[in-house]
Amino acid sequence: MFDLVNLWIQEAGEGALAMLLNPVLYAAIAAVIIAGVLRVKRERRDLRTGIVSPAVELKSLFGLGILIGIGLSAIILAAGIVISSAWIYIISALMLLGLITWQFRALSPALLIPLAAGGLYALYYFNVTLPSWAPELPEEAGLIGTISIIMGLLLFAEGLLITLNAGKKTSARFIRTPRGLKAGAFFTQRLWLVPLFLLVPMGSLEGLGGWWPVFTFGSFSFSLIAVPFVIGFQLTVVHDLPAPVIRKAGQEVIWLSTLVTVLAIAGYFAPYLFIAAFSVAFIGRIYLALKLRALCRRSGYHFMNKERGVMVVDVIPGTPADKLGIVRGELVSKINGESVRDEREFYKALQKNRVHCKLEVLNHQGEIRFMQRALHEGQHHLLGIIMVEDRMRSYTSDSA
Repeated sequence: MFDLVNLWIQEAGEGALAMLLNPVLYAAIAAVIIAGVLRVKRERRDLRTGIVSPAVELKSLFGLGILIGIGLSAIILAAGIVISSAWIYIISALMLLGLITWQFRALSPALLIPLAAGGLYALYYFNVTLPSWAPELPEEAGLIGTISIIMGLLLFAEGLLITLNAGKKTSARFIRTPRGLKAGAFFTQRLWLVPLFLLVPMGSLEGLGGWWPVFTFGSFSFSLIAVPFVIGFQLTVVHDLPAPVIRKAGQEVIWLSTLVTVLAIAGYFAPYLFIAAFSVAFIGRIYLALKLRALCRRSGYHFMNKERGVMVVDVIPGTPADKLGIVRGELVSKINGESVRDEREFYKALQKNRVHCKLEVLNHQGEIRFMQRALHEGQHHLLGIIMVEDRMRSYTSDSA
């Protein structure tokens, strides 16, 4: 027993080393660093200040996804699911292509895994002879079944990560409406690392007690390898606060993953359901993305100045507005007793009292909140509210 534990520890260490040698990991790190730098540059150009930390994307990459990956690895190993090393090569190449071409939206397991499975099956079906350095192709019986189960599990991870992480610290931006007006919007771009420890044929590990592995075909010995799966998400929200919109999108992906996983497991009793699992995942994920995009376009632009007040697009952390508890999506209706409807009226009312300001704010429910705060002399312009400015400067805003 002690020797068996040592063997597993050794295999886990070698498997983790394999992940460190996978170029997907380093491409993902480079991608999130570049994404963070570009976002901060855009914020400073549009908002005249940085709002969200440049490390947000990097923290997301090495955050919750790693814990989810550990949990999913335990499920996969307990079930004895075995994956061919050829498939790992193909899926890694597709992830690397998505990162290099900056197609974060395409880095969904529901899109990449069916493509990888199809490519692997095509190699097998046409009896393609691979170079000597390439891994051997698996037997047809084990070609797509275990892959479809892993796809369902990773799709669940995607939905969970979208629900819990993608809506946090979204970046404010300004866009032009089709009518040429300026409106506020919120942008999120995330990559998550979900490392999976997978069993591949040919190694020093053996099946245990006659029942493990469960989903293998034939008699194999195994090696343990960690694969750095990278899941991506990108969205611009213009019609509502981003958190509830993104949370709902994530929940829909979770429901899709449940259906896909059920079909994948049922495929062991009716093999044609494997194809159904891949089809439902691929078509369903595209449908959910197009549905969300259509909703954003159809619902109009919410973050624009209105008759009732000036729209708060964002609040600079640590400023008086932040300490007063003003948040995105609220309307500043009065300042120092004067009604405000645009940037010019906002500044005029704010300058009425240079050392103190009284605000009337309409919250998300349309209820009025009264608040006041002392300001330093000559710093009335540092209240800290990002609003849609009226001056014709392309894709920029003032921080009031």
